Amino acid sequence: MRYPKWSIFIIILTLSLSPFTTSLANAASSSSKYEWAKPSVEFMASHNAMQSFKQEEKNLSKNVSKAELTHMIHLLFKEFRVDSSTNVEIPGVPAKSTYYPIFRDVYGSIPSNPSGLIAAADTINYHNETFTYQPNKILSRWDLLITLNTLFPDIGHSVDEMSEKEALTKLQKFKDIPKRYFNSYDTYEKWKYAYQPLAPEFGFIKSKNDNHLGSDLDYVKRDALLGFSQVGIMKPNSKGYFYPNQKVTLAETAVILHRIYKYYGGTGYKYQPSKDEIIPNGTLTYFYRNQVSGLGMTDDFALVNADDSPALYLAIKATEPVDLKITLNGESITYPYERLNVLNAPVIIPFDGAYYAEFYPILRRTGKLVGDHEAIGELESYDEINLEYFFSDHWTDFNEFNKLWED
Repeated sequence: MRYPKWSIFIIILTLSLSPFTTSLANAASSSSKYEWAKPSVEFMASHNAMQSFKQEEKNLSKNVSKAELTHMIHLLFKEFRVDSSTNVEIPGVPAKSTYYPIFRDVYGSIPSNPSGLIAAADTINYHNETFTYQPNKILSRWDLLITLNTLFPDIGHSVDEMSEKEALTKLQKFKDIPKRYFNSYDTYEKWKYAYQPLAPEFGFIKSKNDNHLGSDLDYVKRDALLGFSQVGIMKPNSKGYFYPNQKVTLAETAVILHRIYKYYGGTGYKYQPSKDEIIPNGTLTYFYRNQVSGLGMTDDFALVNADDSPALYLAIKATEPVDLKITLNGESITYPYERLNVLNAPVIIPFDGAYYAEFYPILRRTGKLVGDHEAIGELESYDEINLEYFFSDHWTDFNEFNKLWED
């Protein structure tokens, strides 16, 4: 049969393109929407924490439970181990549960344990200090963030280098993390999410000069969100959306755990204490720039210079003489009560670059620390001392502040 010339051209062109079109089809069929997660999945597989990418590909869109997350962490970070003879009580995961060994190892290794066990739980009530772990709970991105921040707290410590103002400015950039504002601590404490780390919302107390977070747990959430974002482990998208309530997938989890592993230099996890944790005195209170603060406390404590203020303006008030030993940069000076009790002429104490100062209130009548119950005698006397501190980073007539404090 004779063909027109143009027909022969089409046949030849079709035959010549056939290998090319076949290779395109093969490329299309071999590509995956999870190519972005492939290096991390293969990394996890190399540590026996997952199967190979080819084996796991069909599972990468699935959501992740607390038990599955814990299992991956247990396999990847072998530093999380507790002696098998040690009994760690984990509410919600009884010792006879098949999940118990990995939950004991991972959450029993929380750096702040035993009190820290509550921080990675799946239901938390700080009002009565109760909590439970739920192995079958499907995790949101926020759940994952809070759990990982508890296990790897030094990632959040990167926020320590920011000023209070800088940190709050960065927090405002997260568009889908609600911020609630309250006129007082009383109204804040009535909020359903006050003291609730599992809620992706922040509570602020409004004041005349600025706004500040409502509780220590709001600061924990802030450090987790900003810390993990700043080092690139869990970030918002380019438009500022973090999607805290979105259920996390296996693909995302693999990438996030891989990033954490690389954050520690690719050699596994080694806990590095924060600046606060190396302060010898375990009772900390924080001192900020441009704030006038009052504190009622009878025990010794460390005052943390959170914003690197150059100096502290200090006065105290009590019902009987209390001298104050202050240790700063390893040197101690004892200030007499008569000098500290002049509220309109506060004592100026240069920080000289120090991150904290230790305060030891000494009851003159006994020569012992005010917090020493035995030295003071009756508990009624201990309570009646009514020791109050007044702090500022600039000259302040604390008589005026004291009136507001008493009101």
